[in-house]
Amino acid sequence: MSTEPNEWQTQFRDLFFKGVERHEAGRQSPETMFEGDEPAFLESIGCSTQEMFDFCDDYVRWGDVVYEHVEELQAVRRDYFLNDLRGQPAARRMEMEEFPAKTDEIAGVAWLPRLIVKARAKLEGALPADLMYG
Repeated sequence: MSTEPNEWQTQFRDLFFKGVERHEAGRQSPETMFEGDEPAFLESIGCSTQEMFDFCDDYVRWGDVVYEHVEELQAVRRDYFLNDLRGQPAARRMEMEEFPAKTDEIAGVAWLPRLIVKARAKLEGALPADLMYG
């Protein structure tokens, strides 16, 4: 699978909606949702199978995922992954206990410390597999 500019978006979109179809057909884990060179494609743009699975899962189960937002998030991650990280994966994933508590605040805004750390971890590709929205 090629990852030329803009071509990755077409592949990503196709894979997202294949993932949705597969989820609806009962393939409801990252291990069963993807096949062939799909995991390698995701890896090449800095996306894990867990992340794509989580987006598809939430799209199917809750209907609260807008595909265009998923692609925009991945575009930022892809750019950082390819240009700043030179296509190298994170040396390690963060542990859940490394994140600030949900009750922590900055300037009276609860969750803000946690969101900042999560955003940085997302860019670095260091989010734990079991952390999506928490």
